[in-house]
Formats: sequence, C-alpha cells, structure tokens
Amino acid sequence: MTTNVLDVFFKPRGVVFFGSIKPGKIGHDILMNVKEGGYAGRVYPINPGGGEVLGYRVYPSLDDLRDKADLAVISLPQRVVVETIAQCGMKGIRGAVVISSGFSEVGNHGAETDLVAAAKKWDVRVIGPNCAGLMNPWAHHYPSIEVRALPGHTAFVTQSGALGGAALALAEERGFGFSKFVSYGNRCDVGDIELLSYLAEDAQTLVIALYIEGIDRGHEFLSVARTASQKKPLVVIKSGRTSAGIRAASSHTGTLAGVDPIYEAVFRKAGMVRAEGIEEMFDLCQTLCQCPLPDGNRVAIVTNSGGPGILAADKAERLGLDVTEPSASLQEKLRPLVSPHASMKNPIDLTVQSGYEEYRAALAYALEEYDAVIAINVATPALDSMGIARGVIEVARTSPKPVLASFMAGRVVRDAADLMRREGVVNLATGERCAFAVSKLVERKKILERIGGPSG
Repeated sequence: MTTNVLDVFFKPRGVVFFGSIKPGKIGHDILMNVKEGGYAGRVYPINPGGGEVLGYRVYPSLDDLRDKADLAVISLPQRVVVETIAQCGMKGIRGAVVISSGFSEVGNHGAETDLVAAAKKWDVRVIGPNCAGLMNPWAHHYPSIEVRALPGHTAFVTQSGALGGAALALAEERGFGFSKFVSYGNRCDVGDIELLSYLAEDAQTLVIALYIEGIDRGHEFLSVARTASQKKPLVVIKSGRTSAGIRAASSHTGTLAGVDPIYEAVFRKAGMVRAEGIEEMFDLCQTLCQCPLPDGNRVAIVTNSGGPGILAADKAERLGLDVTEPSASLQEKLRPLVSPHASMKNPIDLTVQSGYEEYRAALAYALEEYDAVIAINVATPALDSMGIARGVIEVARTSPKPVLASFMAGRVVRDAADLMRREGVVNLATGERCAFAVSKLVERKKILERIGGPSG
C-alpha cells in the first residue's frame, strides 16, 4: 500500500515504458536493465509496432493496457512528451521519469513549462526531464540508463546523470552499494527538496549524498535539509565553485549556480558535510554509514611504516585533529607487547616485524586514551596482512569508537581488504584519507550538537 507520493517511483507495482525497443536504443537499454536487475513487478513496454521484446509483451498504445501501473518511464522525442504525460494521467499513472532531453537545458523553456503544466493538470509527479533515471536496488528496481547499483545504505541524488553514471561505475569497483539512486536532471517537478524529505524517512538509507549544481527555492531547501540532517548525515558535492565552473553549470542543466560562499553558509546552517569530489564522497558515506561518532578529536595512528604514518599525522593535524603522544602509562602498557624497536610516539610505529598480536594490542590500548584510531599496514608479500586484518576487525567489533584502516596496497593486501569489507571495517586507500574521514566524523558530531538529533 502506497504511504508516500514518491513511493510510485521507488516501489511501483507496475511500470510502463515509452520509447524505442530496438537494440542499441535508450528504451531497449532501460528495459534490459529492468529485466536483468530482477524487477518482480509488472512491465509494460509501449510501442506502436507491438510484438515482444526481452520476453515482455509490447502494447501498441497505452489504451491497450488493462492492468494497473504506477510509473511511466519516457524516452521519447521531446515533441511528444507532454502528450504522453497527459495519457499517463488519464490512465491513473501518478509518476513519470522523463529521460528525454531537449528542454530547458538547451534553452527550450517553453517546452518545459508545457510539461510542468500537463503534469499538474493530470496529477502526475515528474522526475526529469533530461535525466538518467532512478534505482532502488533493494527492490531490484532499475529504470535507468546507468550501470546497476549494488545494494547498500547510501542514497545518491544527482543533478548530473553522466556524473551519476561515473559514480556508479566507480562504486561497483569499490564494492560500494546504494539504497537509492536518482538522477533528476532539470528538476522541473521532483527535485532535491522532495527527495531529501522522502529519503530522510527511508529505513534503508543511513546516509544521503547529493551532487548539485545549483539550488532553487533556497529557504525551503535549507529547512528540509536541516530537518533531514537531524535524522541522518547529508554529504554534498557542489560544483560551480569558480567562475569557469559557474559558467559550465549554468549551461549544463539551465541552473543558476550562484556564489559559492553563499552555498557554503547554507550547507553549514543545514548541517551538511561537504565533499570535494566523488572519491571523497564515497569515503565519507562509507565512514558515516559504518563508524560510530567520536566523543572528541584525539586520534591515534598505528602503523608498521614511518612514512605513511607521518603523512597521515600531518594531514590529521592540518584538519584540526589532536595527534598528541600517548601518555606515559599507555606507553608502559604497550612496550612489553610490541617490538623493542617500536616507536611509542604518535604515530605508534610497530615496525614491519609486527602482526596480529601487536596490532590488536596497540589498537585496543590506544582506544582507552584516544577518540579514534587509524591502522595503517604497508604490506610486503611476506607480511601476514590477513592476521593484521583480523586484529583490526576484533578491535573494531568490540569498540564503541571509530576504527579505520588503510592497507597498502594492491594485490598483496587484496584478500585482507576483502575480509575487512565483509566484516564492516572501513579501509581507505591512504592514511591521509582516513584522517580526513575521521575529521568529518568529528564534524558530524559537532553538527548534531549544534542542530540537534541522535549523536550515536
């Protein structure tokens, strides 16, 4: 039973597809995504030629359809989109994803105005036009032109379909999953405001990530984003920070990109965490999904190699984290448990002779004194990286504080990295990226203290 108007997009009982069904065409590609994704609802391709495609009966027109559908996916030429929206409304279809382009993004504002008017007249909510579609991986629902997302607990809402597609491909390489994915394109109706409200209440979504080029209805956006941020972390990428970026953003989706300091103030007031790019966004979303929030900013860095540990310490201190030395009592506890050549400073350098026991002891004792720990393993083929990973996992399982890892690098740590991923331990490419992620956990804690919300 539908409980939210946007459920027609993410939990439809049946979907109607308008567009070419010839192989190589967008309509065919979307249908292939839906079929291969395992969607269990009813699928109704509409094409005047009728026949069959991918095992689905093709209906010559919407009038030939007797069953109920909730959602339409439209990849037709721009000139017939408004008429198709009207047909959907008359048939009782309440949601439409308009993949078609040729609207305000190319200066055709009149066509987009007509689309909005038809949607309002016929009570049809619209995502798009000029978008890449949406996904609900937990429901095997993939009406999109992009690579299918793995299931996870981050919702990704993007104004740019191409960037969204690139992000999905990168996420697949990292084994990173999504609860929902939405490319909303020109945002003629349903946009970031409506989607934030919906996703803030979505049980499968623990973190919401946004890519935006500009904001309409600024006061409403601020209010909705602040309310959502009280419930779960919001990570935002805002392009158009420079004059060149503003020009490009304005021409890309017809959006007024605006002055970046104003956006920075809005994001801060709304309690949003800002990322510079896609890799940063993934790091933050994974960390915010999987790690508890720290009580303070004291971080211990445990490593088996001096250089990467020093780089992580430099980054952490520049980000405002406290990288002070362990107390004398902590050093005394550790000395009999680690190599005699180990450095008891911070970073705590266990040396390359260390394995499971040394890492487990150093991390566990460090967490008695610090708010978070970063475990760096610079591996060689002879090193027992799996044993070190098990030590990190054991500490992470039992600690109420954040434990992050950076196992470097490539095939020599692949099995250990896979093990940590399966066990829910955040493992990032470098210690510096771990330090950045910890700094954002600290920031999120402060946000909740400032705007209210659960702080665990």
